[in-house]
Amino acid sequence: MSIRLTGLALLAVIALTACGRSASTTPAAAGYRIFLEEGFNGGSERITVRDSGSGALERQLPLGTPAPDWSRYYTVTPLNGSSRLSALDPASGQTIAQITLPGVFALPNVGFQGPSAGLSPNGKWLALTDNGRTTSGKLVTSFLVGSSSLSSSFKTVRLVGDFAFDALSDNGRSLDLIQRMGDPNHYQVRLLDVPSGTLVAQPVVDKREASEPMNGIRGDSVADPSGQYVFTVYARAAGPFIHALPLDQPFAWCIDLPAKSASDMEEQFHWSLAFNPTRSMLYAVNSSSGRIAEIDPASLPKVGRTAQLAMNPSPSLLANLVTEADAKGARIGGAAVSADGRTLFALGNTGIVAIDTATLKIRVRILDGESVDSIRLTTDGKWLYAASAASSKVWQIDPATGAVKGVIAGATNPWALLWAAPK
Repeated sequence: MSIRLTGLALLAVIALTACGRSASTTPAAAGYRIFLEEGFNGGSERITVRDSGSGALERQLPLGTPAPDWSRYYTVTPLNGSSRLSALDPASGQTIAQITLPGVFALPNVGFQGPSAGLSPNGKWLALTDNGRTTSGKLVTSFLVGSSSLSSSFKTVRLVGDFAFDALSDNGRSLDLIQRMGDPNHYQVRLLDVPSGTLVAQPVVDKREASEPMNGIRGDSVADPSGQYVFTVYARAAGPFIHALPLDQPFAWCIDLPAKSASDMEEQFHWSLAFNPTRSMLYAVNSSSGRIAEIDPASLPKVGRTAQLAMNPSPSLLANLVTEADAKGARIGGAAVSADGRTLFALGNTGIVAIDTATLKIRVRILDGESVDSIRLTTDGKWLYAASAASSKVWQIDPATGAVKGVIAGATNPWALLWAAPK
């Protein structure tokens, strides 16, 4: 996230003169616990837990993997020739369970920013990796797969080659892996049968174009909570696409996304994904181009409605600076759908837009002109939170009206809202 430091000091000065852009300096309403990623690369990056009312720091967490409902938080501590895997209660910081693993393993880091990965969509199974070791002149990548309860031993699988975690099925029997092919942007998706420890002979391919090689750079990703699919945006020279990966089948769907210019890699990193509350519709929205697409998971690979929105109609000095500072790298929490499913909230180059899901038209603009890096709805749907690294602010917003109701004090360069829930 060090790229976000570009122009940060100047952004802060401009923010001081931008009267009226932030509608409230009132303290935010109490009763909620907010999980943030604050700071930047270089030693200051940290996961924090804050009280919504006072902004008080309740605790810091090491980099780890949260359960889908944040009921557990997994961390790995390197020991002398082994590793300690711990399951924490992120609300209290207490250790729920822990085991010692043979060898030096880590939780997978698929995006190289934000929390790590490794859990199945239902949170019941966990995978770890040693990130590859050279043995007898060959690169060997090892994985551990086991129950997230940490109540039993983990199975070890060793593969010759350069492999990385992609997804794990809800029954823990199928592990999807990225096999790197030399070119950093060229890869194969491989399906591993965990019980036998063997790879399915054929790589996972697009069901419609089996001969087309897979390439691209990973962006935003969301899992279907039914455990059937993981949807991931990829940026590539031929244009952005969503990789819809079934978690127990040797095929996938590659769904092309609309783009003003297929070769504009910078624009491609601004795609964000969000499900509606019933998980019957997936929205893909681009904060730079203003393009939006609907995808029904039951009708893959068809793309439903698309629209072109004026996400940033009024260019300004601040908007230009934010574009330059944040252009490279997918955001965490770039989109969210309201609890009633009627509004899609999405980041613009500045501020937030509230989009009517019935018409795919902008209903209201929120924090227009502000640098906003991440948004997150509370689990009860009552509040929408927005974070700005440039101004070190976290706003509390009424999702029904778009009104800014308060500001959470104390955060330093918060660039990702990870979770927000009632206490």
